[in-house]
This record gives sequence, structure tokens and C-alpha cells, in this order.
Amino acid sequence: MSQSTAPTAQTAANTAVTAVRDASATATASATAPAVSIKPQTAMPDISSPESALKSALEQNILYMGPFTPYTGSKARIYGSTANGCIAGAASLSDKGEDFQLQRWGRNRHYAHPLMLQYLADLRARTAQFDLPPLVIGDLSQRAGGPYAYSNHSSHNTGLDVDLPFIFAQPRLSAAELNNPRDNYIVQGQKVRESFTPEIATYIKLAASDPRVDRIFVAPMIKKHMCALYEQDEYNGFLRKLRPWFGHRAHMHVRLNCPSDSPECVLPQPIPEGTGCGYEVDSWFLPPPPKSQQVAAKPKPKKELPAQCPLILLQYQQQ
Repeated sequence: MSQSTAPTAQTAANTAVTAVRDASATATASATAPAVSIKPQTAMPDISSPESALKSALEQNILYMGPFTPYTGSKARIYGSTANGCIAGAASLSDKGEDFQLQRWGRNRHYAHPLMLQYLADLRARTAQFDLPPLVIGDLSQRAGGPYAYSNHSSHNTGLDVDLPFIFAQPRLSAAELNNPRDNYIVQGQKVRESFTPEIATYIKLAASDPRVDRIFVAPMIKKHMCALYEQDEYNGFLRKLRPWFGHRAHMHVRLNCPSDSPECVLPQPIPEGTGCGYEVDSWFLPPPPKSQQVAAKPKPKKELPAQCPLILLQYQQQ
């Protein structure tokens, strides 16, 4: 993917969102969905230059190396959270170039906020500097975001999430391989598999070493192994962004910060300070408490999308 991809995607988003925003101004008041209160945003300022990217990275104890595409705003708008929201004006990610291939192309999950497309373009440029092969891109978001139907995804609602499988597009994958992908599990339980190569470790580090990234979900053993490899490094702040979570043994789930021009984008809870190595990651491997000490989980209330989302989702369904 060349760096010129980002402005093109941003222009497409600016055009696509206009009709939805105009309709929203007159129809939101009559939307039948209950209104959902939006948390005030305290997002970090948008990074508008390579110099500010380097400064922001150093403030996070991250060493950012390589090209950086400044974000100068777009007309794409996010409403709600990654787990309960939508996006107007998402841009489509194309796989026409040689830099990456898209899995599950036919499932209409190749849309994202322009900020995400810029991130992916820069990530590919940086991985190429380390002689890594072309990338394979997994699920992004649907055209208007919103919940995925018939899927295990509980997020990917707002164009700020992407799954990056632990495989590379070398040799180029066939259509059958892209439509029916096979997972490359790089850990098994508390064991690191041979497929967890130095190239994969570098890939994870580069993906997390970006000031635009809020967090990256990986399997607990992946986090533990990355701690073993990099905790003693001077610039180890990227480890803080690697968050252990169930699954995620064959891909990493990257989530970006809210862009400031989407004031109704709901931020997740902040990540604890520190690298997250040591006891924090080791606690994932402790035996569960006896059943008598386990507290029954309370049923979660049914989610209600932000009031803007039904209109946005309907708008794209009718096109």
C-alpha cells in the first residue's frame, strides 16, 4: 500500500458521509431507538505531523521509526464505542496493490475510518523497512459499522479495529485461501510454537509501536513471550499496549484511539500504567478459584445503539 492511499480514502469518506449527515440533522429527532448517553471524550490530540508523531511516541516510551501519514481530519463520524456504535462515511480498503491481501473479501468487512487506513499504510511501509513480506489483513468493519451478524466479534463497530493474522502474503494467497483462511496459531496454552518466529515478533512490535494505537489484544502467552523478548529494552512502552485476552492466538486485534473530529466516539477504559509484564500477565495462568468462591456473573443489559446509528445503518442498507 502506498502512502497515497490515505488521502484517497479520506476523500472517499468525505464524499460518502455528506448525505448521511444531512439526513441525520432532520431525522435523528424522530428516531425510534432510545437515546444512549455519550461519554465525554478526552481523546489524545490528533497527530498532524511526523514531528508530533515522534514526540507523542517518545512520551509513551515508544521508538517510532519510518514514515508517518499525518491525520488532518475527515468527514467520517463515529458514534458510540467499538463494541456498541457505528460510523458514517467509512472508507473501503482495497487490495489492488502488492503490499497486502484481504481475507474474507466477500463478507463486506473491509471498511474503516480513514485514520485506520493511514495506520495500515504506514504499518506496511515500516514492516517493509524490516524486510517483512506483504501483509494479510483480516476483519475491519462493515460499511456503516454496527454489530456483526452471525459472528463472534463483539467489537469492530466503528472502523477503529482491525484483525491482523500472523501470516504473510508470500507467496501470494489464492482466492480460496483468502475466502477460507487457515489460522496460524503461534502459541498453545503456555507453550510458544515454532511458528512464533522473530519476524512475527517484529511485526507485533511494529504494530504496537505507533502512537495512534490505543491497545492490541493478544493471547496471554503471546504477551508473556513479548515481555521476555523486549521488557529490558529502553523503549519498551509498546508492551503496555499489548493486552492479554482470550483467543487471539492466530491474530492480533489492533484498536486505534478516537479521532478528535468524532466527539461522540466513546473511549474505552484507560490501560493501567506499566508494561503489564510480570504478575499482571502471569495472573492469567493462575488456577481459577474454587467454585465456592466464584461469583455468579450478572446478566448484561441489552445493548442499545446510539440514537444516530439506526438511521446511518438504514441509509447504507438502502443504497
